[in-house]
Amino acid sequence: MRRIALAAAAVLAAASGVAGITLAAAVPASAQASCTGSSGYTDVKGFGVLVPTIGNNTHRDDCELGLGNDSQAVVALQETLDGCYGQHLATDGDYGPLTQAAVEVAQRAAHVTADGVYGPVTRDHINWWDFGGDCAKL
Repeated sequence: MRRIALAAAAVLAAASGVAGITLAAAVPASAQASCTGSSGYTDVKGFGVLVPTIGNNTHRDDCELGLGNDSQAVVALQETLDGCYGQHLATDGDYGPLTQAAVEVAQRAAHVTADGVYGPVTRDHINWWDFGGDCAKL
């Protein structure tokens, strides 16, 4: 199938007289910026929680975290995964395989796709560790 697609692209390039055509993978429509900091929110119980955001105290929460991220945003997520889901992670800010697996645990508990990537769907469905020492939804 890949050979057919490449051959078709070569024929199209030759027919149109375009030389040196470059094929690039499309960026998925769901691609989002990485979370780099955290912002304070209030959960349904009225307690404060820290939620990953783009920058600190920006409330720009339309962001993602996944393998390779290393930031304060990951620390906020790791604290919730420890407090609410008993994952016993080092809160080191490194989104490695253990954090990915812990996110999958939280996603399964929240009944969302367990892909190990933190994003807006996960944010809206998991419980958050709050300043009252409990877990609740945003």
